[in-house]
Amino acid sequence: MSHARTNGKRGEREKKEVSQQRTEEFCRAAVEKFQSRGSRSVEEVARVLGVSRWSLYQWSKRYGRAAVMKHNRRPGDRSVGEKLKAVIEFEGLQGEKQGEYLRREGLRSEHIAGWKKSMEVGLEGGGGLTAGMRSEWAADKKKIKELERDLARKDRALAETTALLVLKKKADLIWGSGENE
Repeated sequence: MSHARTNGKRGEREKKEVSQQRTEEFCRAAVEKFQSRGSRSVEEVARVLGVSRWSLYQWSKRYGRAAVMKHNRRPGDRSVGEKLKAVIEFEGLQGEKQGEYLRREGLRSEHIAGWKKSMEVGLEGGGGLTAGMRSEWAADKKKIKELERDLARKDRALAETTALLVLKKKADLIWGSGENE
């Protein structure tokens, strides 16, 4: 029994020594992987790195706040210019270099494809309205104005009707309704 306890304590001591041997470079790299994990769970990242979740959180507190990593942002938070730059850079790469670029930037190929398609659609129209689109827009604007006028007229009529009903009820309360006579 005492032999089992000694081995257990020695195992704990060995774990502590191993965890203390982690270099600062390893910790920073682990924090970078942790913060750019995407949809992977913390447990999965910790298992791959061979460390505990607690260690990842502690290292993140220590090393992660010093330099905010640019790929820690969500892809949708990027500006139009950043998206354009990403599409151009991605398209200029071949094969595995594209995969490395996506991992480094915290993106997926679907993001690049969607941004590229949006840019192509925007460029197809020449950036402005066609004559048909302008006339349709003007017709829609006219129709909206007519509907707003009609709605305002109906609101006034409803308010008038409501006021008349209230007055009728008050008159009936004061003089009684004419139905009884």
